[in-house]
Amino acid sequence: MNKKRTFGVHLLYMLQEHTARRLEAIGRLGFINPFGDERRTLEAVILGDEAVARSAWSRPLDWSLEDPVLRAIQRDAEAHLKRAQTELARGEQLSERERELIRGVALYVLYYRYEQAFYLEITADAASPKIDFYDAFCDDFTELLEHVGPPSWGRTPAQLFAIFYQSRRAFHFVYHQILGTSRAAAQLRSSVWESVFTHDPLRYLDHLQGRMHEVSTLILGPSGTGKELVASAIGCSRFIGFDVSRRRFRTDFRGQFHALHVAAMSKTLIESELFGHKKGAFTGAGEDRAGHLEGKWPSDTVFLDEIGELDGEVQVKLLRVLQSRKFHRLGDTQPREFGGKVVAATNRNLSEEMAAGRFRGDLYYRLCADIIHTPSLREQLRGSLDELRHLVTVIVQRALGSADPDLIDTIVCGIDANVGASYPWPGNMRELEQCVRNLLIHDRYTPPDAPAPKRGLQALFAEMQSGQADMDRVMSAYSSWVYAQKGSFEKAAQTLGVDRRTVSKHVDRELLDEFE
Repeated sequence: MNKKRTFGVHLLYMLQEHTARRLEAIGRLGFINPFGDERRTLEAVILGDEAVARSAWSRPLDWSLEDPVLRAIQRDAEAHLKRAQTELARGEQLSERERELIRGVALYVLYYRYEQAFYLEITADAASPKIDFYDAFCDDFTELLEHVGPPSWGRTPAQLFAIFYQSRRAFHFVYHQILGTSRAAAQLRSSVWESVFTHDPLRYLDHLQGRMHEVSTLILGPSGTGKELVASAIGCSRFIGFDVSRRRFRTDFRGQFHALHVAAMSKTLIESELFGHKKGAFTGAGEDRAGHLEGKWPSDTVFLDEIGELDGEVQVKLLRVLQSRKFHRLGDTQPREFGGKVVAATNRNLSEEMAAGRFRGDLYYRLCADIIHTPSLREQLRGSLDELRHLVTVIVQRALGSADPDLIDTIVCGIDANVGASYPWPGNMRELEQCVRNLLIHDRYTPPDAPAPKRGLQALFAEMQSGQADMDRVMSAYSSWVYAQKGSFEKAAQTLGVDRRTVSKHVDRELLDEFE
């Protein structure tokens, strides 16, 4: 049997066993939504079921740098790649399937060799004048992909370098700007990731890279649910090319997100801020001025907060921008081009606004290709018993620089004492942040328009609907109500099917007046 045939049999055996599945899982792991459930499945294929003992949304805040699962997968990937390279160095030929498997592992290894360097670049106060580790990246690109070739969407080191940089930025901003360990928070992170890379990252890499600015994003949700943070995460995660000659990225992501809060502006001021104006276009226009839409590149994002407040005439002009990518400054006839992405947000029900004639349907249908819903704080807390403690920990850590467990206990107990477990949090995360600060400063918090405390069955039903009523509470309230209706422990015991002493034990005498 010749050398080529021997290697073919070896690889065929490998492809039939769990090793091939692990290689495929490693390759896929580098290009999936890291906040989706598929990641857990792939980690289990690579490392075993222990890798998925934690849920997909329960990672610590320092996951990206400290997670032992990632380190174990990286070691596994490096070992498999080294073994394959040893065989390939002997001159063996690969099938396309074998080539894809090894290429996927090589790309995973290449990314994680530079993940920390990308992280330091992202978290620096300003962009580096020169990316020093690019030359080392080029050497590894050549070595790791020598026998299998680069992917079609990253044929040069510069292309792949820019894609990896985008992926690392997206993970950083999506994970650290969208708080929570609940299922609702995980779903939000997953949706935001899809807004950047779509649900099919390989399709994005093959066809949509460099074109996502053509798709507008609409963020819907109650006030205080972090819509601007979501918009910022998207804006800071856009693709930015790498300039090989200058050894730096073509622009700094730190200056690519432009927020405009339209609710507090007059119609003329909004138009001037959006489109710019020519000198003399209106009273006070003393000189030519560029607006937010002017001079924007595909990597730029313009965020329009509270778009539901826009005047009808401004809605028409914005619709034209989204349709033609062109606009005019106020008082000017020269057409100008808009090259960026629009992200809009509102807490209004746009279906009702359109039905009432206050929001144009044609504008909505230009914005609705990518819709993200931000969950209320109540939804987040409903989905996880530990969510409140996690959110309080993050808020305290950001406010004080550390989060002492005893202090967190004090704050959580203070929230329970001041507002109760069934409090609806109408101000959402914004209110929770202020509540925590009130407790830190005054050791108390009074909700706005706080209703009188509710007791009796009404309170019980509210607690049961929110999943907050414990068994003792249910038994006490119901026993008290039955006793109040029947008038004696004996009759209540007969109705409940228990003895008299059990009824007496559970009746809450403070509730009896409300039940009479």
